[in-house]
Amino acid sequence: MEYPGKSGPVGSRRLGAKVVLLLSVPLVFSSCSSLSTPPGGLGVPHLESRSSEKRPLWIDSPGLWQSRHPDREYFVGSTSKEPDQESGRTDAYENAMRSIAERIGERARSLYREESLRTMGVGHGGMEMSVRRHVASLVMTQAQARISGARVEDYYWRKYWEKDRPEAAPYSFYKYHVLVSIRKDLYERLLRQSIAGARDSERDPRTKALLDRMLRDEFSHPSD
Repeated sequence: MEYPGKSGPVGSRRLGAKVVLLLSVPLVFSSCSSLSTPPGGLGVPHLESRSSEKRPLWIDSPGLWQSRHPDREYFVGSTSKEPDQESGRTDAYENAMRSIAERIGERARSLYREESLRTMGVGHGGMEMSVRRHVASLVMTQAQARISGARVEDYYWRKYWEKDRPEAAPYSFYKYHVLVSIRKDLYERLLRQSIAGARDSERDPRTKALLDRMLRDEFSHPSD
């Protein structure tokens, strides 16, 4: 899956251009190449520059961000110690895609538990634990293959330099964060399609039947 441009479709070149042209916020520090022992000691990362002075709310408080933007579902992808910005934004985006699939899997796990309790009663809760984990994993795998319509809303990066040994040359790396969103209707469709895919691939008749009932009870119209 290609990395999308900011607030645009997958494959857009705008994000790359913006990153190239982005004026980073420089921090004043001595020339790191001439320091045998950098400030703070060896092996300590030192902030060199960042994409903006203010750290975005969505990184540390994604739930608060979501509550203030209820029209879409939001996900954050983060990476650390990336050698360059291209690697940072690519890996961060892929992590955000995994977050979407994981949330779909957890939603399916919750729905399966509710359906199981309705069908078989409270006494089966503990016995169904491993089955619920299996269902969550199965649905998550289906979701990973079906995600579409996600777009990048924002990004934030920091560049560090570090030195491990007095005689070694310093090296730089990036920490990257990407905010990705998906329309609520596309998110619900992804959930429905992923459960349907899990049902179709499941071999155990009882689990297949419960997945089928999940679809009927949770959604008012047939799965796509």
